Amino acid sequence: MSDLVLPELIDAKGLQAELGITRAAAEQIMRALPVVTFPGLRKVYVKRAHVLELIEKRTFTKDQIRA
Repeated sequence: MSDLVLPELIDAKGLQAELGITRAAAEQIMRALPVVTFPGLRKVYVKRAHVLELIEKRTFTKDQIRA
């Protein structure tokens, strides 16, 4: 039996709900990441791990942000 663990996927609507952000913000996040698509489906997903990586990369301390 394989030890393969499938990645957790999330769509823009899920991002919006979980992060408490606007639809536009969720769609912008989706555009910043590699997407997962499936034949015959129009819905686009991203890997949850990629979302977490983006959040970590884009998190700054107050002294790192220009006023």
